[in-house]
Amino acid sequence: MRFIYLDTSAALKLFKEESESAALKAWLSTQGSATVLTCDLTRTEVRRALHAAHAGPDVAAEAEEWLDESALVRMPPLLFDRAGQLSPGNRLRSLDALHLAAAQGLGRALLSFVVYDKGLVESARELGLPVACPGAG
Repeated sequence: MRFIYLDTSAALKLFKEESESAALKAWLSTQGSATVLTCDLTRTEVRRALHAAHAGPDVAAEAEEWLDESALVRMPPLLFDRAGQLSPGNRLRSLDALHLAAAQGLGRALLSFVVYDKGLVESARELGLPVACPGAG
């Protein structure tokens, strides 16, 4: 089984129309049998971002449906420990480190780590993760 991991910056583009939204959706539709997943953290981050953006009830309902149906990387204490040990000396933010640790834990089954945050893209590449940013310039 192969996985495509969406961090929050990518997942939000599925519900909030942003410049990369159409490209991301089109790219995902070409990925065949790969399973799209995220981690528990995204559930909170997506909800908070949609609240902050004053998203309408239809958008919120669409996001809830996606979150309920998405495959999830669970976040046991060991994942938090791994996140804290990633990229010493790097200015990696804590929540970004959690996404990286969750994606890295998928090992060779990770087909793509989809992310749009520039700092997180850089850190993911430093760790050797297969990064994808469909539609990003």
